[in-house]
Amino acid sequence: MKKRLFVWFLLSITVLTLLSGHAVKGAETAPEESFEQKYAQERLSLADANRYQTDVTLSEDEKQLDERLAEWKAEYIASCNGSVPDKMSVISDETIWSSALYAFCKSLPKGADLHIHSETLLPFDEVLAFVESRDELYIGTGQENRYILFCHESPGDAGEDELPVKEALMQGVIGREELKKQWTILGGEQYEDIWEWFELLFDKEEAMSATPALLEAYYKEAFRYCCRNNILHVEIRKVFSGSHEKAAAKAQAIRNAYYEVKKEYPGFIVSLVGAGLKRADLDRELTDVRLDNAVYIHEHVRDESDPEHIHDFLIGIDLVNEEDRSRPLIEFADQLDGIVKEHPRLNLLLHAGESLEASSDNVIDAYLLGAKRIGHGMNLYRFPDLMDLIREDDICLEICPVSNQTLRYVSDLRSHPAAEYLKRGVPFCLCSDDPVYQEHTMLTDDFFAAIVCWDLSLAEIKQLCMNSITYCCADDFQKEELMNNWEKQWEEFLSFGE
Repeated sequence: MKKRLFVWFLLSITVLTLLSGHAVKGAETAPEESFEQKYAQERLSLADANRYQTDVTLSEDEKQLDERLAEWKAEYIASCNGSVPDKMSVISDETIWSSALYAFCKSLPKGADLHIHSETLLPFDEVLAFVESRDELYIGTGQENRYILFCHESPGDAGEDELPVKEALMQGVIGREELKKQWTILGGEQYEDIWEWFELLFDKEEAMSATPALLEAYYKEAFRYCCRNNILHVEIRKVFSGSHEKAAAKAQAIRNAYYEVKKEYPGFIVSLVGAGLKRADLDRELTDVRLDNAVYIHEHVRDESDPEHIHDFLIGIDLVNEEDRSRPLIEFADQLDGIVKEHPRLNLLLHAGESLEASSDNVIDAYLLGAKRIGHGMNLYRFPDLMDLIREDDICLEICPVSNQTLRYVSDLRSHPAAEYLKRGVPFCLCSDDPVYQEHTMLTDDFFAAIVCWDLSLAEIKQLCMNSITYCCADDFQKEELMNNWEKQWEEFLSFGE
């Protein structure tokens, strides 16, 4: 009996050991994840790591507007046969203007336009209405001077082949559509190098800023236009030529226009950026004069619209012109460094990277010189380590999508490098550059193009609007005022389309 019990005991131990072994073995060899499960997890992880980066968290009201925005994008794309158009350089298609998405962009509280040049703010039709209204503006009608504006304060000074603009149009000597083509990028389609045509546009309309009176009248209209289009702040790049006195008189004229419009739109703020020309075929001394004028205006023309808080009116300096036919920034390094050291309130806001040339490295110099913002920065993607530094140092790029395509730096806006910058956390804001010459509407069309071509959600749109204020060069008091006013506009905007 004892022997039988002992045998049963041994068998029980053996069975338990075997069962225990199976349990351990089973724990060690739990069913592995399938290929499909692993693939899905890794794919989701990579997709999340490459989404657009934004600090914005949407409220419930914003989420509802974001849903409506998605519907409007889908409607517009459906109207384009289901395919996002690659070309939006000249946004003049009735399909666009009549879309709910375009209405959204027009009503959008855009914040600031931090990169816009001289007298290019008004759209063409309003420019034409302005020049028709000015008795001192004449237009050339001869073979050599056709389409060129002239300013004559005395009618007797006009040449035989010059007529007042209004008279030339009324008589049919020059047609409106003809003039539109000659005063915008539309007339440059046959040019292999579009910049050859583009530079001519500035020469043709130079007379529009010939006198302080003309400038003041123009900017009253332009600033009202900005306010009607929900733009709270502009930083205008302007070349100031001539003597200190003449340069200051023109800056004061722009300031007078600003003061007048501010009575109607108290939250509106204007700043100037003094620009020098860096084109290689120009006398370097002309750049010195223009930068010197910018410094003089910075020191002598202040924004005194609020006597209790007086601000700088000219807040920065830049060097402009087509980059690949200009002197590189490194040639101006000592001069620019000296100016900002002597005048520490002046900001460097440098054009750089508006180039297709692999050898163009102006973005390096813009960074090393301490630029607060970089104009365009399109070829920054060629310098990945520099891109990291610009992100870490929180330097904002001024991205001008419609301009970049109009001037043929990118043939398909869907592949614009700004989409990559947004994924990598490089800060940028949308800007309009030269809207009247490029035949588009200030900021409205840039937002439309970016939303469609980069598939932006409301979170990214809000971030870009806020960036335009965060990285502007207004002082802290003005910046707080701008952000507060923008937030009020944004709250009202959230009901759009309900």
